[in-house]
Amino acid sequence: MPDSDKVDARLSRVYDNPDDKQGLFDDWAKTYDTDLVDDLGYVADAEACRRFVALVPDRQARILDAGCGTGLVGRRLQQAGYTDIHGRDFAAKMLQQARTTGAYQSLLQHDLTQPIETDEPFDAAIAVGVFSFNIPSAEHLVNITACLRPGGLALVTVNGKAWRDVDWPAKLDGFDERFPGARLERIETIDYLTAEGIDGRLLTLRRAF
Repeated sequence: MPDSDKVDARLSRVYDNPDDKQGLFDDWAKTYDTDLVDDLGYVADAEACRRFVALVPDRQARILDAGCGTGLVGRRLQQAGYTDIHGRDFAAKMLQQARTTGAYQSLLQHDLTQPIETDEPFDAAIAVGVFSFNIPSAEHLVNITACLRPGGLALVTVNGKAWRDVDWPAKLDGFDERFPGARLERIETIDYLTAEGIDGRLLTLRRAF
């Protein structure tokens, strides 16, 4: 799927302003779902959740939704029968919207550039629409895998325009050697923002030990 040189203004505000992403997402919270899904053709959540269901059959698994936003992924996982979902996001107003879904056992504000504290490790994690042009970046993927039990699985999407424009393949080069506790198992191309002509990548990672 080719990228478009013209990016919707709502997206470019986020892509081009790494220092105020929290404020931007707080401002966007109330219309985020309709803007993203209805206007921009966002399907990354559906693509990632479809793969997650195939890889994590245990519906009682303790799941981290990292960068949960308004709860698009949590709703899908709840609809698929998962019952123990925990959300983390750095935008307080996004978390307010996620709370209304009823999909989460816990919701906490957290910056994914920092380690994720938890009293009990997660069995699996999913992060959709979080990794893109600036922060969090490739080196912060280990914050997700580190809070998993040994052998735990994480699925992470990367915006396809960012994948090319900021050379994510180079950022992931030697990932397993640089971060011995994490393993990058697979990279797949997925649909992402169909109305914008932007594809995505789906990373399958695992906590090694």
